[in-house]
Amino acid sequence: MNQIVPTVTEALENSDSLTATLALGAFLDDLSNWYVRRSRRRFWKSEHDTDKNDAYATLYHVLVKFVRLLAPFTPFVTEAIYQNLVRSVYPGADESVHHTAWPQYDGSVVDPALLEQMELARQVASLGLAARNSAGLKVRQPLSRGLAYAGGRRSLEAEFVEIITDELNVKTFEFVEQANQLVRYQVLPDNKLLGPRFGAQFPRLRTALAAADPATVAANVQAGLPVALELDGQPVDLKPQELLVQTHPVEGLAVAADKTATVAVDANVTPELRLEGLAREIVRRVQDFRKQSGLDIADRIHLYLAVSAGLEPVLEAHGAYIMSETLALELQQVTPPEGLPTTSATFDGEEMTIGLRKAGD
Repeated sequence: MNQIVPTVTEALENSDSLTATLALGAFLDDLSNWYVRRSRRRFWKSEHDTDKNDAYATLYHVLVKFVRLLAPFTPFVTEAIYQNLVRSVYPGADESVHHTAWPQYDGSVVDPALLEQMELARQVASLGLAARNSAGLKVRQPLSRGLAYAGGRRSLEAEFVEIITDELNVKTFEFVEQANQLVRYQVLPDNKLLGPRFGAQFPRLRTALAAADPATVAANVQAGLPVALELDGQPVDLKPQELLVQTHPVEGLAVAADKTATVAVDANVTPELRLEGLAREIVRRVQDFRKQSGLDIADRIHLYLAVSAGLEPVLEAHGAYIMSETLALELQQVTPPEGLPTTSATFDGEEMTIGLRKAGD
């Protein structure tokens, strides 16, 4: 929040509404798709402990401050939000959002090291999800490990490692020392650029390039640095745009990369991991049916599941998890009793019929 206050303030002072709204839009995306999404369990849990109260208090503080920043751009919507968030709770507060003081930057609460760690964690998570997607691995399917190479950045605090393992749905995560532990590099000359430049020497240039360390060449290209070779006893420099770098994942890994990091996930799905993935799929189907049935997110249920043979081991191994995630007081592996709302689902070649009853009905 404090990062965008000076950006928006300076932009408005310079009549630059575009810069201001871009900063506000990016922050809103971070707030909703990162903080709120990742805090859902804190909001939803039944006990009102310190952690839940802190999650709500943080969100409330940020929303009120954000509405004040947003007020010049959307005056009517922000006024309605302010009346709901502030005036309904604190009648003595300023009568209108447009009467409040402009938010001020508070450098005392900014932790650069924390921001850097979070930025790296989010970068790793984003690339890891891209790697999963490239291999057709659903996020609901747990995997054994995640790996990353990020140059000199090789450590994260435990809380950020936990975020990555949760986002990527992997059991463990670690940094590796070299990018070639995750990918193989193949470096080729751009024939259209280097052929005319070197003429009859071009075949020997190809040979010299093939003899160079592909990881070193790739690192230079990614950094925008020239690549030094020796051709016929003379040094030559190749520009990054004159080379084509192809990456191939190490066997068994799915990989995605940008200019500063390479992230991989182990693409091998063991039988145990498959069962866990199916359990998550069952949870998703039950949660969808809860919504269709008009249940509140906090309502407890009695759950009935009639499943095909391939799902029976899932219920045996992960029944407690399914109950916890769906707020089920009991889980019976039977055909749902007559009169209950039911729905059927087919996935991964298996079939399931879901029935549920709100606790207390």
